[in-house]
Amino acid sequence: MRGSSWLAVPVVAVGLLTAPAIAVAGYGPVAAEPAPGSRVEEAPASVRLVLPTRVEERFLGLTVAGPDGEVVSGPPSRDPRDPRAVTAPVSAPGRGVLTVTWRVLSEDGHGAGDSYAVGLRTAPGEVGAPSVVRSDHGVLPVAARLLALVGPLGLIGLLALAAGVVAPAVRAGGIVVPGEGVAVADGFRDRAAAALAPSARSWWRAWWVLMGCAAAGLALLPPATLWVLREGPGQLGPLIGGTRFGEAWRAQAAGLLIAAAAAVVVRRSRGGARLPDGPGVAVALGAGAVLALAAISWGGHASAGADATVNIVIDFIHSGATAAWIGGLLGLAVLVAPAVARLEAGDRVRLAASVVVRFSALAMVAVAVLVVTGVYRALAEVALGDLLDTAYGRVLLVKLGLFAVLLVGGAYNRMVIHPRLERAALGLDPGDRGAAAALRISVRAELAVAGVLLVTVAVLVSLPPPG
Repeated sequence: MRGSSWLAVPVVAVGLLTAPAIAVAGYGPVAAEPAPGSRVEEAPASVRLVLPTRVEERFLGLTVAGPDGEVVSGPPSRDPRDPRAVTAPVSAPGRGVLTVTWRVLSEDGHGAGDSYAVGLRTAPGEVGAPSVVRSDHGVLPVAARLLALVGPLGLIGLLALAAGVVAPAVRAGGIVVPGEGVAVADGFRDRAAAALAPSARSWWRAWWVLMGCAAAGLALLPPATLWVLREGPGQLGPLIGGTRFGEAWRAQAAGLLIAAAAAVVVRRSRGGARLPDGPGVAVALGAGAVLALAAISWGGHASAGADATVNIVIDFIHSGATAAWIGGLLGLAVLVAPAVARLEAGDRVRLAASVVVRFSALAMVAVAVLVVTGVYRALAEVALGDLLDTAYGRVLLVKLGLFAVLLVGGAYNRMVIHPRLERAALGLDPGDRGAAAALRISVRAELAVAGVLLVTVAVLVSLPPPG
C-alpha cells in the first residue's frame, strides 16, 4: 500500500471492532427512587433517577405509566441540586405495576434510555416495552466519531512530520559524514528536494482526504445522535443550537473551515504543492485542526467528571501526543517513504537516517506524554474492578493492548532500525542498504495497528465511562 491509500485502514477497521461493540452494555442510572424491580407499599410522590454524568435539559424524558398504560407523571426536569439527576412528579393509582420510561442526552454526547417496572402493593413483574433509544455504540455513531477524530489527528501529525522533521532534515543536509564539504551537503539538499517534490503533492492529497474525513464525520454526528435518540430531522436545530454537544460540534466545524481556508491561502501564496517548511506556515495550517481537537476534548468524557478543566486539558494534551506519533507515522508513509525510494542508495540512507533520528526524538516525547496523561485519564474514569466488569473497561483493555504493540514497534525502530540507518549513512556500515526498506515495512505495520487503535478509541468515546 502506498501514500494516502493507508488512510483506508481506519475505515476498513471499523467493521472489525464495532460489530462486537454493539452487543456490550450501555449507559444506565447509578441510582433510582423507587429502584427498578422494587415493590413499594406507598405511592411515590415522584420518580428520581441519577445518571453517571450530567444530562442536558433538552431531549429529557421521564414518564410513569399506570397498570392501564395511562401516564400518571408530570413534566420531567433536571434536578437543580444535581445536574446528573432527573425527576418527575407522580400521581399513582392505589395498586398495580408502574412502568418507568426514561431518556436523556448526556452533556458528553451520549443518548440513553430504558424502561423498568415498580410494583405498587404488588409484585413488579417485567417490562417488555421497546427501548426508547438505539445503541450509542452502534456502527453509525462510532463511524461518525472515528472520522471526526481521524481528521484533526492526521492533519496535526502531517504538519508535525513535514515542518518539524522532514524540512529540518533536508536543511541540515541529512546525516553529516565527517570530512564532507559544504558542496556535498548542498548537492544532497538539491537531490532530496527533487525527490520530495512529487511526495509533496501526495502530502497535500492526504491533507484534503483527512479534511474530507473530518467533514464527513461532522456531517454524520448530528443525524447519528438523533438516530440514537429516535428523533427526526426537525430536532436538528435544538441539538446543534441548544446542547453542549452542539457547542462542541460548532467549534469543530469552525476549526475545519479555518484549516481549509488556511490550506487554500498557503498553497496559492507558495505557488503550488510545496511542503510547509516553516513554523509560521505550520501554525497557520494547524490552528484550525488544533481548535477541532480541543473541541473534541471539551465535549467528550473529560468534561463529565470532577475537575473537568484539568481533565479537558490533559485529554487535549493526550490527543496532541497521539497526533504527533500516529499522524507522524502517516506522514512517513505518505511523504518520506516514496521520496526515499526515488533516491540513489547513498542519498536514500542519508535522508531516511536524518528523518528517523528526528522523528524518533519526537516519538519518544509523544510516548512519554501519552503514558503519563493516559494513566491519569484512566484513573479518573475507571476503577480497577471496572476493567473486566464494564464494557468501557474491556474496550480500554483492548486499547491498552494495541498501544503496547505500537510501543514494541516503536522500540524496534528506535533500537534496531535507527542505529542501522545512522551507521550506513555515516559510512560505518555501507553495506547495510536494507535498513531503509526495513523502515518502510515497520512504518506500514505500525500504521495498520494504529488504524485499529483509532477505531478502538472511537468505540471507547461512544461508551460512557463507569459512574
